[in-house]
Amino acid sequence: MAKKKNSFCGQILIFLKENWVLIVILLVATFLRFYNLSELPPGLYPDEAANGLDIIRMKDDGDFRAIYDTNGPRESLFFFGQGKFVIIGDILNITAWEYTPLSLRIAPAIIGVLTVLGIYLLSKEFFKSKELGLISAGVLAVSSWHIQFSRNGFRAIMLPLALTLIFYFFIRAYREGRLKDYILFGITLGLGFYTYLSIRMLPLVFGAFLIWTFLFDKNFIKENLKKILISIGVFLLVMIPLFMSFASDITLLAGRASTSIFNPELNNGSALKTFFDNIIAELKMFNIAGDKNFRHNFGGSPMLDIAVGIFFWIGAAISLINWKKIEHFILIMLFGAMSLPMILTAEGIPHALRLVGVIPIVFIWVSLGLKWLADKINSKKLKTFFIVFVILLSAAFGFKKYFIDFANNTAAHDAYTEDMVSIAYDLRENGQNRENILVAGEFGTKTIDFMIYGRNIHYNRYETYDLYNSFKLPEKPFKIYVQKDWFDETQSELNKLGYFFDFAPVKSEFDGRIIYYEFEEK
Repeated sequence: MAKKKNSFCGQILIFLKENWVLIVILLVATFLRFYNLSELPPGLYPDEAANGLDIIRMKDDGDFRAIYDTNGPRESLFFFGQGKFVIIGDILNITAWEYTPLSLRIAPAIIGVLTVLGIYLLSKEFFKSKELGLISAGVLAVSSWHIQFSRNGFRAIMLPLALTLIFYFFIRAYREGRLKDYILFGITLGLGFYTYLSIRMLPLVFGAFLIWTFLFDKNFIKENLKKILISIGVFLLVMIPLFMSFASDITLLAGRASTSIFNPELNNGSALKTFFDNIIAELKMFNIAGDKNFRHNFGGSPMLDIAVGIFFWIGAAISLINWKKIEHFILIMLFGAMSLPMILTAEGIPHALRLVGVIPIVFIWVSLGLKWLADKINSKKLKTFFIVFVILLSAAFGFKKYFIDFANNTAAHDAYTEDMVSIAYDLRENGQNRENILVAGEFGTKTIDFMIYGRNIHYNRYETYDLYNSFKLPEKPFKIYVQKDWFDETQSELNKLGYFFDFAPVKSEFDGRIIYYEFEEK
Protein backbone atom coordinates (compact mmCIF):
# COMPACT_ATOMS: atom_id res chain seq x y z
CA MET A 1 0.00 0.00 0.00
CA ALA A 2 2.83 2.38 0.91
CA LYS A 3 4.48 1.72 -2.41
CA LYS A 4 1.29 2.59 -4.29
CA LYS A 5 0.87 5.74 -2.22
CA ASN A 6 4.42 6.80 -2.91
CA SER A 7 3.94 6.01 -6.58
CA PHE A 8 0.81 8.15 -6.69
CA CYS A 9 2.51 11.01 -4.88
CA GLY A 10 5.47 10.61 -7.16
CA GLN A 11 3.25 10.94 -10.21
CA ILE A 12 1.77 14.14 -8.79
CA LEU A 13 5.22 15.55 -8.16
CA ILE A 14 6.29 14.67 -11.70
CA PHE A 15 3.16 16.32 -13.09
CA LEU A 16 3.75 19.47 -11.05
CA LYS A 17 7.40 19.59 -12.07
CA GLU A 18 6.58 19.21 -15.74
CA ASN A 19 3.63 21.63 -15.76
CA TRP A 20 4.38 24.22 -13.09
CA VAL A 21 4.66 27.02 -15.66
CA LEU A 22 1.22 26.21 -17.04
CA ILE A 23 -0.20 26.05 -13.51
CA VAL A 24 1.23 29.50 -12.74
CA ILE A 25 -0.29 30.87 -15.95
CA LEU A 26 -3.68 29.40 -15.06
CA LEU A 27 -3.48 30.87 -11.56
CA VAL A 28 -2.71 34.30 -13.02
CA ALA A 29 -5.61 33.89 -15.47
CA THR A 30 -7.89 32.93 -12.58
CA PHE A 31 -6.86 35.96 -10.52
CA LEU A 32 -7.40 38.39 -13.41
CA ARG A 33 -10.86 36.97 -14.14
CA PHE A 34 -12.14 36.67 -10.56
CA TYR A 35 -10.49 39.57 -8.74
CA ASN A 36 -13.19 41.97 -7.48
CA LEU A 37 -15.71 40.31 -9.80
CA SER A 38 -18.66 41.35 -7.64
CA GLU A 39 -17.86 45.02 -8.27
CA LEU A 40 -16.23 45.07 -11.70
CA PRO A 41 -17.67 45.46 -14.28
CA PRO A 42 -19.85 48.06 -12.56
CA GLY A 43 -23.54 47.25 -13.02
CA LEU A 44 -25.51 44.81 -15.13
CA TYR A 45 -26.35 45.53 -18.74
CA PRO A 46 -29.85 44.43 -19.84
CA ASP A 47 -28.40 42.00 -22.40
CA GLU A 48 -26.74 40.19 -19.50
CA ALA A 49 -29.89 40.34 -17.39
CA ALA A 50 -31.91 38.83 -20.26
CA ASN A 51 -29.85 35.67 -19.80
CA GLY A 52 -30.96 35.65 -16.18
CA LEU A 53 -34.61 35.93 -17.19
CA ASP A 54 -34.21 32.88 -19.42
CA ILE A 55 -32.55 31.03 -16.55
CA ILE A 56 -35.60 31.86 -14.42
CA ARG A 57 -37.79 30.37 -17.17
CA MET A 58 -35.68 27.21 -17.06
CA LYS A 59 -35.92 26.97 -13.28
CA ASP A 60 -39.58 27.84 -12.77
CA ASP A 61 -41.25 26.58 -15.92
CA GLY A 62 -38.92 23.81 -17.08
CA ASP A 63 -38.63 25.81 -20.30
CA PHE A 64 -35.50 24.31 -21.84
CA ARG A 65 -34.64 25.38 -25.37
CA ALA A 66 -31.77 25.25 -27.83
CA ILE A 67 -32.37 28.93 -28.65
CA TYR A 68 -34.12 31.55 -26.55
CA ASP A 69 -35.70 34.73 -27.88
CA THR A 70 -36.07 36.96 -24.81
CA ASN A 71 -33.54 39.36 -26.30
CA GLY A 72 -33.30 38.20 -29.91
CA PRO A 73 -32.25 34.67 -30.89
CA ARG A 74 -29.58 33.49 -28.45
CA GLU A 75 -28.00 30.05 -28.21
CA SER A 76 -28.61 28.40 -24.84
CA LEU A 77 -25.52 26.41 -23.78
CA PHE A 78 -24.04 29.34 -21.90
CA PHE A 79 -27.22 29.79 -19.86
CA PHE A 80 -26.92 26.30 -18.39
CA GLY A 81 -23.51 27.26 -16.99
CA GLN A 82 -24.72 30.60 -15.67
CA GLY A 83 -27.89 29.04 -14.31
CA LYS A 84 -26.06 26.72 -11.93
CA PHE A 85 -24.73 29.66 -9.94
CA VAL A 86 -28.01 31.59 -10.01
CA ILE A 87 -29.90 28.54 -8.74
CA ILE A 88 -27.28 27.68 -6.11
CA GLY A 89 -27.48 31.27 -4.85
CA ASP A 90 -31.26 31.01 -4.66
CA ILE A 91 -31.42 27.60 -2.97
CA LEU A 92 -28.66 28.28 -0.43
CA ASN A 93 -29.60 31.95 0.10
CA ILE A 94 -26.12 33.13 -0.80
CA THR A 95 -26.63 36.88 -0.81
CA ALA A 96 -23.85 37.63 -3.29
CA TRP A 97 -25.31 35.12 -5.80
CA GLU A 98 -29.02 35.70 -5.22
CA TYR A 99 -30.08 37.23 -8.55
CA THR A 100 -27.12 39.59 -8.60
CA PRO A 101 -24.70 40.61 -11.35
CA LEU A 102 -22.09 38.30 -9.78
CA SER A 103 -24.33 35.25 -10.17
CA LEU A 104 -24.27 35.75 -13.95
CA ARG A 105 -20.51 36.34 -14.16
CA ILE A 106 -18.98 33.37 -12.35
CA ALA A 107 -19.56 31.04 -15.30
CA PRO A 108 -17.92 33.33 -17.91
CA ALA A 109 -14.92 33.81 -15.62
CA ILE A 110 -14.49 30.04 -15.38
CA ILE A 111 -14.89 29.73 -19.16
CA GLY A 112 -12.23 32.41 -19.60
CA VAL A 113 -9.73 30.42 -17.53
CA LEU A 114 -10.58 27.22 -19.41
CA THR A 115 -9.93 29.05 -22.68
CA VAL A 116 -6.39 29.81 -21.52
CA LEU A 117 -5.94 26.06 -21.01
CA GLY A 118 -7.62 25.42 -24.36
CA ILE A 119 -5.27 27.69 -26.32
CA TYR A 120 -2.32 25.97 -24.64
CA LEU A 121 -3.55 22.58 -25.85
CA LEU A 122 -4.36 23.89 -29.33
CA SER A 123 -1.04 25.67 -29.88
CA LYS A 124 0.94 22.77 -28.48
CA GLU A 125 -0.89 20.33 -30.74
CA PHE A 126 -0.87 22.50 -33.86
CA PHE A 127 2.86 23.16 -33.77
CA LYS A 128 4.07 20.22 -31.63
CA SER A 129 5.66 22.75 -29.29
CA LYS A 130 4.99 22.94 -25.57
CA GLU A 131 6.91 26.21 -25.49
CA LEU A 132 4.56 27.77 -28.03
CA GLY A 133 1.58 26.46 -26.09
CA LEU A 134 2.84 28.12 -22.92
CA ILE A 135 3.50 31.42 -24.69
CA SER A 136 0.00 31.37 -26.22
CA ALA A 137 -1.55 30.68 -22.82
CA GLY A 138 0.56 33.39 -21.20
CA VAL A 139 -0.32 36.19 -23.60
CA LEU A 140 -4.02 35.27 -23.57
CA ALA A 141 -4.10 35.04 -19.77
CA VAL A 142 -3.06 38.70 -19.40
CA SER A 143 -4.93 40.14 -22.40
CA SER A 144 -7.31 42.94 -21.41
CA TRP A 145 -9.51 42.02 -24.40
CA HIS A 146 -10.08 38.49 -23.12
CA ILE A 147 -10.14 39.55 -19.46
CA GLN A 148 -13.03 41.95 -20.15
CA PHE A 149 -15.14 39.39 -22.00
CA SER A 150 -14.38 36.77 -19.33
CA ARG A 151 -15.92 39.10 -16.74
CA ASN A 152 -19.03 40.03 -18.78
CA GLY A 153 -22.20 37.95 -18.74
CA PHE A 154 -22.29 37.58 -22.53
CA ARG A 155 -22.51 34.15 -24.13
CA ALA A 156 -19.89 35.12 -26.75
CA ILE A 157 -17.11 34.19 -24.28
CA MET A 158 -17.90 30.53 -25.01
CA LEU A 159 -16.86 30.83 -28.66
CA PRO A 160 -13.06 31.07 -28.17
CA LEU A 161 -13.16 28.04 -25.87
CA ALA A 162 -15.30 26.10 -28.33
CA LEU A 163 -12.94 26.90 -31.20
CA THR A 164 -9.84 25.78 -29.28
CA LEU A 165 -11.46 22.43 -28.49
CA ILE A 166 -12.96 21.92 -31.96
CA PHE A 167 -9.64 22.45 -33.73
CA TYR A 168 -7.63 20.59 -31.11
CA PHE A 169 -9.59 17.44 -31.89
CA PHE A 170 -9.72 18.30 -35.59
CA ILE A 171 -5.92 18.44 -35.98
CA ARG A 172 -5.48 15.28 -33.90
CA ALA A 173 -8.03 13.46 -36.03
CA TYR A 174 -6.36 14.66 -39.23
CA ARG A 175 -2.82 13.78 -38.20
CA GLU A 176 -3.30 10.64 -36.13
CA GLY A 177 -6.45 9.21 -37.67
CA ARG A 178 -7.89 7.83 -34.42
CA LEU A 179 -11.64 7.26 -34.36
CA LYS A 180 -11.84 8.67 -30.83
CA ASP A 181 -10.60 12.05 -32.04
CA TYR A 182 -13.06 12.05 -34.95
CA ILE A 183 -15.91 11.39 -32.51
CA LEU A 184 -14.73 14.10 -30.09
CA PHE A 185 -14.38 16.50 -33.01
CA GLY A 186 -17.98 15.81 -34.02
CA ILE A 187 -19.20 16.35 -30.44
CA THR A 188 -17.31 19.60 -29.86
CA LEU A 189 -18.28 20.93 -33.28
CA GLY A 190 -21.94 20.22 -32.58
CA LEU A 191 -21.80 21.80 -29.12
CA GLY A 192 -20.08 24.82 -30.65
CA PHE A 193 -23.28 25.65 -32.52
CA TYR A 194 -24.99 26.16 -29.15
CA THR A 195 -22.54 28.89 -28.11
CA TYR A 196 -22.60 32.01 -30.28
CA LEU A 197 -23.91 33.02 -33.70
CA SER A 198 -20.44 33.47 -35.25
CA ILE A 199 -19.87 29.70 -35.13
CA ARG A 200 -22.05 29.44 -38.24
CA MET A 201 -19.09 30.68 -40.28
CA LEU A 202 -17.17 27.44 -39.68
CA PRO A 203 -18.50 25.60 -42.77
CA LEU A 204 -16.41 28.06 -44.79
CA VAL A 205 -13.29 26.82 -42.99
CA PHE A 206 -14.09 23.17 -43.61
CA GLY A 207 -14.97 23.92 -47.23
CA ALA A 208 -11.54 25.54 -47.61
CA PHE A 209 -9.98 22.49 -45.93
CA LEU A 210 -11.53 20.20 -48.55
CA ILE A 211 -9.92 22.32 -51.27
CA TRP A 212 -6.61 22.13 -49.40
CA THR A 213 -6.77 18.33 -49.24
CA PHE A 214 -7.46 18.21 -52.98
CA LEU A 215 -4.30 20.26 -53.58
CA PHE A 216 -1.94 18.80 -51.00
CA ASP A 217 -3.36 15.57 -49.54
CA LYS A 218 -5.53 13.97 -52.19
CA ASN A 219 -5.84 10.61 -50.46
CA PHE A 220 -7.03 11.95 -47.12
CA ILE A 221 -10.78 11.81 -47.80
CA LYS A 222 -10.59 8.39 -49.43
CA GLU A 223 -8.47 6.86 -46.68
CA ASN A 224 -10.56 8.29 -43.83
CA LEU A 225 -14.05 8.38 -45.34
CA LYS A 226 -15.62 5.99 -42.82
CA LYS A 227 -14.30 7.95 -39.82
CA ILE A 228 -15.32 11.24 -41.44
CA LEU A 229 -18.86 9.94 -41.92
CA ILE A 230 -18.99 8.78 -38.30
CA SER A 231 -17.83 12.24 -37.20
CA ILE A 232 -20.54 13.86 -39.32
CA GLY A 233 -23.12 11.48 -37.86
CA VAL A 234 -22.10 12.37 -34.30
CA PHE A 235 -22.24 16.08 -35.19
CA LEU A 236 -25.77 15.70 -36.61
CA LEU A 237 -26.95 13.86 -33.49
CA VAL A 238 -25.71 16.68 -31.26
CA MET A 239 -27.42 19.19 -33.54
CA ILE A 240 -30.90 17.58 -33.36
CA PRO A 241 -32.31 19.99 -30.72
CA LEU A 242 -31.08 22.95 -32.76
CA PHE A 243 -32.57 21.56 -35.95
CA MET A 244 -35.88 21.09 -34.13
CA SER A 245 -35.80 24.72 -33.02
CA PHE A 246 -35.21 25.91 -36.58
CA ALA A 247 -38.01 23.67 -37.84
CA SER A 248 -40.47 25.16 -35.33
CA ASP A 249 -39.39 28.76 -36.03
CA ILE A 250 -37.41 29.35 -39.21
CA THR A 251 -36.83 33.00 -38.27
CA LEU A 252 -34.30 31.83 -35.66
CA LEU A 253 -31.92 31.14 -38.54
CA ALA A 254 -31.77 34.82 -39.43
CA GLY A 255 -29.75 35.84 -36.35
CA ARG A 256 -28.85 39.55 -36.49
CA ALA A 257 -29.77 40.12 -40.13
CA SER A 258 -31.08 43.60 -39.33
CA THR A 259 -27.52 44.88 -38.82
CA SER A 260 -26.23 43.54 -42.14
CA ILE A 261 -24.17 45.66 -44.55
CA PHE A 262 -26.99 45.02 -47.02
CA ASN A 263 -29.42 47.01 -44.89
CA PRO A 264 -29.80 50.32 -46.81
CA GLU A 265 -30.58 52.17 -43.60
CA LEU A 266 -27.11 51.37 -42.26
CA ASN A 267 -24.71 51.07 -45.21
CA ASN A 268 -24.80 54.70 -46.40
CA GLY A 269 -25.88 53.60 -49.86
CA SER A 270 -23.11 51.09 -50.59
CA ALA A 271 -22.77 47.60 -49.15
CA LEU A 272 -19.46 47.11 -50.98
CA LYS A 273 -17.90 50.29 -49.61
CA THR A 274 -19.09 49.40 -46.11
CA PHE A 275 -17.55 45.94 -46.52
CA PHE A 276 -14.12 47.35 -47.34
CA ASP A 277 -14.41 50.05 -44.69
CA ASN A 278 -15.05 47.30 -42.14
CA ILE A 279 -11.96 45.39 -43.25
CA ILE A 280 -9.86 48.50 -42.73
CA ALA A 281 -11.51 49.05 -39.32
CA GLU A 282 -10.64 45.50 -38.32
CA LEU A 283 -7.00 45.86 -39.37
CA LYS A 284 -6.75 49.10 -37.41
CA MET A 285 -8.45 47.87 -34.26
CA PHE A 286 -5.59 45.62 -33.13
CA ASN A 287 -2.98 48.38 -32.85
CA ILE A 288 -4.56 51.76 -33.59
CA ALA A 289 -8.29 52.23 -32.88
CA GLY A 290 -10.33 49.56 -31.12
CA ASP A 291 -13.96 49.16 -30.13
CA LYS A 292 -15.41 52.33 -28.57
CA ASN A 293 -18.08 50.44 -26.62
CA PHE A 294 -17.07 50.32 -22.95
CA ARG A 295 -18.75 46.93 -22.54
CA HIS A 296 -16.24 45.51 -25.02
CA ASN A 297 -13.14 47.60 -24.49
CA PHE A 298 -11.71 50.69 -22.83
CA GLY A 299 -13.34 53.09 -25.29
CA GLY A 300 -11.47 53.20 -28.58
CA SER A 301 -8.10 51.91 -27.33
CA PRO A 302 -6.33 49.22 -29.41
CA MET A 303 -7.35 45.65 -28.65
CA LEU A 304 -3.68 44.65 -28.31
CA ASP A 305 -1.24 46.48 -26.05
CA ILE A 306 2.09 47.80 -27.31
CA ALA A 307 4.01 44.95 -25.68
CA VAL A 308 2.53 42.30 -27.96
CA GLY A 309 0.86 44.23 -30.82
CA ILE A 310 3.76 43.92 -33.28
CA PHE A 311 4.09 40.18 -32.68
CA PHE A 312 0.56 39.66 -33.99
CA TRP A 313 1.63 40.88 -37.42
CA ILE A 314 4.82 38.84 -37.38
CA GLY A 315 2.84 35.72 -36.52
CA ALA A 316 0.27 36.45 -39.23
CA ALA A 317 3.09 36.87 -41.75
CA ILE A 318 4.60 33.53 -40.69
CA SER A 319 1.28 31.82 -41.36
CA LEU A 320 0.87 33.52 -44.74
CA ILE A 321 4.37 32.45 -45.78
CA ASN A 322 3.69 28.86 -44.66
CA TRP A 323 0.08 28.68 -45.86
CA LYS A 324 0.57 25.27 -47.46
CA LYS A 325 1.08 23.69 -44.04
CA ILE A 326 -2.21 22.51 -42.56
CA GLU A 327 -1.84 24.31 -39.22
CA HIS A 328 -1.10 27.68 -40.82
CA PHE A 329 -3.79 27.21 -43.48
CA ILE A 330 -6.41 26.55 -40.80
CA LEU A 331 -5.35 29.62 -38.82
CA ILE A 332 -5.65 31.84 -41.90
CA MET A 333 -9.03 30.43 -42.91
CA LEU A 334 -10.35 30.56 -39.36
CA PHE A 335 -9.26 34.18 -38.94
CA GLY A 336 -11.07 35.08 -42.17
CA ALA A 337 -14.24 33.21 -41.26
CA MET A 338 -14.40 34.57 -37.71
CA SER A 339 -13.87 38.12 -39.04
CA LEU A 340 -17.01 37.95 -41.18
CA PRO A 341 -19.52 38.52 -38.33
CA MET A 342 -18.07 42.01 -37.92
CA ILE A 343 -17.15 42.73 -41.54
CA LEU A 344 -20.65 41.85 -42.78
CA THR A 345 -22.42 44.16 -40.32
CA ALA A 346 -22.87 47.91 -40.47
CA GLU A 347 -23.53 48.92 -36.89
CA GLY A 348 -21.15 49.65 -34.02
CA ILE A 349 -17.97 49.16 -36.06
CA PRO A 350 -15.33 48.28 -34.93
CA HIS A 351 -17.11 45.66 -32.81
CA ALA A 352 -14.91 43.49 -30.60
CA LEU A 353 -17.79 41.28 -29.45
CA ARG A 354 -18.66 40.17 -32.97
CA LEU A 355 -14.94 39.61 -33.53
CA VAL A 356 -14.56 37.42 -30.44
CA GLY A 357 -14.01 34.32 -32.59
CA VAL A 358 -10.62 35.59 -33.78
CA ILE A 359 -9.21 35.73 -30.24
CA PRO A 360 -7.55 32.27 -30.30
CA ILE A 361 -5.98 32.95 -33.71
CA VAL A 362 -4.80 36.44 -32.73
CA PHE A 363 -2.97 35.18 -29.65
CA ILE A 364 -1.53 32.16 -31.40
CA TRP A 365 -0.12 34.58 -33.97
CA VAL A 366 1.19 36.78 -31.14
CA SER A 367 2.95 33.75 -29.66
CA LEU A 368 4.34 32.72 -33.06
CA GLY A 369 5.75 36.20 -33.56
CA LEU A 370 7.15 36.39 -30.05
CA LYS A 371 8.76 32.95 -30.32
CA TRP A 372 10.20 33.80 -33.75
CA LEU A 373 12.02 36.83 -32.34
CA ALA A 374 13.02 35.04 -29.14
CA ASP A 375 14.58 32.23 -31.18
CA LYS A 376 17.04 34.78 -32.56
CA ILE A 377 18.58 35.00 -29.08
CA ASN A 378 21.41 32.49 -28.67
CA SER A 379 21.34 32.31 -24.88
CA LYS A 380 18.55 30.11 -23.51
CA LYS A 381 18.37 32.15 -20.29
CA LEU A 382 18.16 35.44 -22.18
CA LYS A 383 15.54 33.98 -24.49
CA THR A 384 13.41 32.88 -21.52
CA PHE A 385 13.93 36.26 -19.83
CA PHE A 386 12.81 38.08 -23.00
CA ILE A 387 9.61 36.03 -23.33
CA VAL A 388 8.75 36.40 -19.64
CA PHE A 389 9.51 40.12 -19.74
CA VAL A 390 7.18 40.69 -22.71
CA ILE A 391 4.34 38.74 -21.05
CA LEU A 392 4.83 40.56 -17.74
CA LEU A 393 4.87 43.90 -19.53
CA SER A 394 1.67 42.94 -21.33
CA ALA A 395 0.19 41.92 -17.96
CA ALA A 396 1.02 45.34 -16.54
CA PHE A 397 -0.65 47.07 -19.49
CA GLY A 398 -3.65 44.75 -19.29
CA PHE A 399 -4.10 45.23 -15.54
CA LYS A 400 -3.82 49.00 -15.82
CA LYS A 401 -6.22 49.17 -18.76
CA TYR A 402 -9.00 47.15 -17.16
CA PHE A 403 -8.62 47.42 -13.38
CA ILE A 404 -7.50 51.06 -13.24
CA ASP A 405 -8.37 53.01 -16.41
CA PHE A 406 -11.62 51.19 -17.21
CA ALA A 407 -12.72 50.78 -13.60
CA ASN A 408 -12.32 54.49 -12.89
CA ASN A 409 -14.06 55.80 -16.00
CA THR A 410 -17.56 57.22 -15.79
CA ALA A 411 -18.43 55.88 -19.25
CA ALA A 412 -17.81 52.33 -18.03
CA HIS A 413 -20.38 52.78 -15.26
CA ASP A 414 -22.89 54.23 -17.71
CA ALA A 415 -22.28 51.36 -20.13
CA TYR A 416 -23.46 48.81 -17.57
CA THR A 417 -26.65 50.74 -16.64
CA GLU A 418 -25.52 51.79 -13.20
CA ASP A 419 -28.87 53.57 -12.75
CA MET A 420 -30.98 50.44 -13.27
CA VAL A 421 -28.83 48.43 -10.88
CA SER A 422 -29.10 51.14 -8.23
CA ILE A 423 -32.88 51.23 -8.62
CA ALA A 424 -33.01 47.42 -8.42
CA TYR A 425 -31.04 47.36 -5.16
CA ASP A 426 -33.30 50.05 -3.70
CA LEU A 427 -36.37 48.01 -4.67
CA ARG A 428 -34.83 44.86 -3.17
CA GLU A 429 -34.34 46.61 0.16
CA ASN A 430 -37.46 48.78 0.41
CA GLY A 431 -39.92 48.06 -2.38
CA GLN A 432 -42.11 45.29 -0.94
CA ASN A 433 -44.72 47.27 0.97
CA ARG A 434 -45.41 50.17 -1.35
CA GLU A 435 -46.43 51.04 -4.89
CA ASN A 436 -43.46 51.55 -7.20
CA ILE A 437 -43.51 53.59 -10.40
CA LEU A 438 -40.73 53.58 -12.96
CA VAL A 439 -40.48 56.09 -15.81
CA ALA A 440 -37.91 54.46 -18.07
CA GLY A 441 -37.40 52.54 -21.30
CA GLU A 442 -38.48 48.92 -21.44
CA PHE A 443 -35.01 47.63 -22.36
CA GLY A 444 -33.47 48.68 -19.04
CA THR A 445 -36.13 46.95 -16.97
CA LYS A 446 -34.62 43.54 -17.82
CA THR A 447 -31.94 44.38 -15.26
CA ILE A 448 -34.54 45.28 -12.65
CA ASP A 449 -36.77 42.27 -13.39
CA PHE A 450 -33.87 39.86 -12.89
CA MET A 451 -32.55 41.45 -9.72
CA ILE A 452 -35.91 41.76 -7.91
CA TYR A 453 -37.14 38.31 -8.88
CA GLY A 454 -38.84 36.33 -6.10
CA ARG A 455 -39.10 39.25 -3.67
CA ASN A 456 -42.79 40.09 -4.10
CA ILE A 457 -42.01 43.51 -5.52
CA HIS A 458 -44.29 45.11 -8.07
CA TYR A 459 -43.81 48.19 -10.20
CA ASN A 460 -45.64 49.99 -13.00
CA ARG A 461 -43.57 51.30 -15.87
CA TYR A 462 -44.46 54.36 -17.94
CA GLU A 463 -43.03 55.89 -21.06
CA THR A 464 -43.00 59.68 -20.91
CA TYR A 465 -45.60 59.89 -23.68
CA ASP A 466 -47.89 57.59 -21.61
CA LEU A 467 -47.97 59.79 -18.56
CA TYR A 468 -50.53 62.38 -19.62
CA ASN A 469 -53.09 59.78 -20.73
CA SER A 470 -52.55 56.96 -18.26
CA PHE A 471 -50.81 58.12 -15.09
CA LYS A 472 -52.85 57.82 -11.91
CA LEU A 473 -51.69 58.83 -8.47
CA PRO A 474 -51.21 55.60 -6.51
CA GLU A 475 -52.33 55.10 -2.94
CA LYS A 476 -49.76 55.83 -0.27
CA PRO A 477 -47.05 54.76 0.26
CA PHE A 478 -45.42 54.98 -3.14
CA LYS A 479 -42.15 55.84 -4.82
CA ILE A 480 -41.41 57.15 -8.31
CA TYR A 481 -38.12 56.56 -10.13
CA VAL A 482 -37.28 58.58 -13.26
CA GLN A 483 -34.34 57.98 -15.58
CA LYS A 484 -32.03 60.99 -15.74
CA ASP A 485 -32.47 61.69 -19.46
CA TRP A 486 -36.26 61.46 -19.11
CA PHE A 487 -36.58 63.75 -16.12
CA ASP A 488 -37.41 67.10 -17.72
CA GLU A 489 -40.10 65.67 -19.98
CA THR A 490 -41.51 63.55 -17.14
CA GLN A 491 -41.78 66.52 -14.83
CA SER A 492 -43.44 68.58 -17.56
CA GLU A 493 -46.06 65.89 -18.24
CA LEU A 494 -46.80 65.41 -14.55
CA ASN A 495 -47.16 69.18 -14.05
CA LYS A 496 -49.77 69.24 -16.82
CA LEU A 497 -51.71 66.70 -14.76
CA GLY A 498 -51.44 68.88 -11.65
CA TYR A 499 -48.77 66.82 -9.91
CA PHE A 500 -45.79 68.76 -8.57
CA PHE A 501 -43.55 66.18 -6.97
CA ASP A 502 -40.37 67.36 -5.28
CA PHE A 503 -38.00 64.91 -6.97
CA ALA A 504 -34.58 64.36 -5.42
CA PRO A 505 -31.52 63.51 -7.51
CA VAL A 506 -29.83 60.20 -6.74
CA LYS A 507 -26.09 60.34 -7.19
CA SER A 508 -23.61 57.68 -8.19
CA GLU A 509 -21.59 56.20 -5.35
CA PHE A 510 -18.69 56.11 -7.80
CA ASP A 511 -18.30 59.77 -8.76
CA GLY A 512 -21.28 61.68 -7.40
CA ARG A 513 -22.95 62.41 -10.73
CA ILE A 514 -26.74 62.26 -10.96
CA ILE A 515 -27.92 58.87 -12.30
CA TYR A 516 -31.71 59.15 -11.74
CA TYR A 517 -34.38 61.05 -9.82
CA GLU A 518 -36.80 59.79 -7.18
CA PHE A 519 -39.78 60.90 -5.15
CA GLU A 520 -41.19 58.96 -2.21
CA GLU A 521 -44.51 59.48 -0.42
CA LYS A 522 -44.73 57.54 2.84
